[in-house]
Amino acid sequence: MNTKKALITAMTVTALSAAPVFAAENTWKGEANDAWIDGKLETALMLNGELNNFEIDTQVNKGMVTLTGDVNSETEKDLAGQIAQNIEGVGDVKNELMINPDHKSDMETAGSSFARSWHDMTITAGLNMEFAANDDLEATEIDVDTDKGVVTLQGKVKSDAAKDLAVEMAKGYDNVVSVEDNLTVVQ
Repeated sequence: MNTKKALITAMTVTALSAAPVFAAENTWKGEANDAWIDGKLETALMLNGELNNFEIDTQVNKGMVTLTGDVNSETEKDLAGQIAQNIEGVGDVKNELMINPDHKSDMETAGSSFARSWHDMTITAGLNMEFAANDDLEATEIDVDTDKGVVTLQGKVKSDAAKDLAVEMAKGYDNVVSVEDNLTVVQ
């Protein structure tokens, strides 16, 4: 079920990003409109870093959204309901999410999370782009690896200032837990 939901979510994100014209103007009716709303809702839940969208099931019928599944707190339940209510085309939200503070999602139990992997890949790619855009750094000489939010910088830089700059840029990047500095100054 989680694989199916992940595939649907990925396809929705792709469709929304590849077809902004269609995303701006929905003229669909009936079941097609409900599917459109459900896709937008799944995407909105996935993009929210506070919720595990793989643990929230959504159903849409004639613009009425029903949320089911488990969340860890009343705040998460309310947040999911608010996200659903703010989707264009949603008439009403029936929030049947169950609050279970001890709930561990399948992904948490497995010790690996799609969100963490996504953040790690985003951090690595983003830092590589920021380093490449900075004239004070030789981006091709810096190797960036990210694992569970820990960024490891390896390679060569031309000065202590360049080394400090690279480390500070990494520390300031979103979702970075810590930075391991293995850079070597080569003059």
